[in-house]
Amino acid sequence: MLTLQGGLLDIPRELYKYRDFEKYSILSLLSKGLWIPKPSQLNDPFDAQLKLSNTDVSLKQFKEAFSQFKNLYLKDNNDPISLDGLFKDNKPSDLLKEKVELFCDFWEKESEKVGVLSLSEDAQSTTMWSHYADNHTGICIGYNPEKLAPKSPNGAMDWLRKVTYMEENEIIRNAYLLYAKSGMANSHKSLMEVYFKMLSTKSLDWAYEKEWRFLCPDIGGRVYNLEIDAITSVTFGLRTSIETKTAISHLLRYHKKKTQFYQAIRCDHTIGLERIGMNGSSEYWMKPYE
Repeated sequence: MLTLQGGLLDIPRELYKYRDFEKYSILSLLSKGLWIPKPSQLNDPFDAQLKLSNTDVSLKQFKEAFSQFKNLYLKDNNDPISLDGLFKDNKPSDLLKEKVELFCDFWEKESEKVGVLSLSEDAQSTTMWSHYADNHTGICIGYNPEKLAPKSPNGAMDWLRKVTYMEENEIIRNAYLLYAKSGMANSHKSLMEVYFKMLSTKSLDWAYEKEWRFLCPDIGGRVYNLEIDAITSVTFGLRTSIETKTAISHLLRYHKKKTQFYQAIRCDHTIGLERIGMNGSSEYWMKPYE
């Protein structure tokens, strides 16, 4: 495991991207580029696409949400934040509605710019091999997280987030509550933390993916220039063809990149997968596993 600055988070030394082997995978390796989608380009319309709701909340609900970030804000700032004038008859006032409307505008504009690069800490997931690697005929590329994506302006890797999985009814998309949790936009640090937290929160249905995300401001919907040294390994699926293996090997050799290759195999005693290393004389260069 690697440790981020300040010891806040341990991250795997290698994170993985499952791919089917088609023209975009070839172009990605050939041109050393990675497509990084913005939230609206993700497959799941509930993934990082919150569609903030402006349903009214009570003063009590607002205070409870605000208290979650109150201590963080007051620690960094001397002046307390006033809630005066934000509610009238226990409903959001026109002043609060105006502030929340600006908050929603900020959220929507950021969501059109941020890039979401999804990776997994697991290279042996049978479900992901089926869903994302063309029924085990594709590949799984391993990356060194420190070399893969840019660091934030403070030099840390805090754009890399481990995805949190929650019950669907626990994932809040109410604009008033998110505005309160962010410190009512009085703290940029708190505001961005809430925003990034929501981009890296998914339903428990997806927990099997063991996902990590690079959240890259201003490069969503674009191809990111990849440092070829970021690639650490390539794992071939149970049904990956000889032609695909040869093409991948030649593409990386073209970039003079030494890479560790693996073959996914069936576990002896369970229905899971294992990986075995492939050297130049491995039999699996000359045949699929199955």
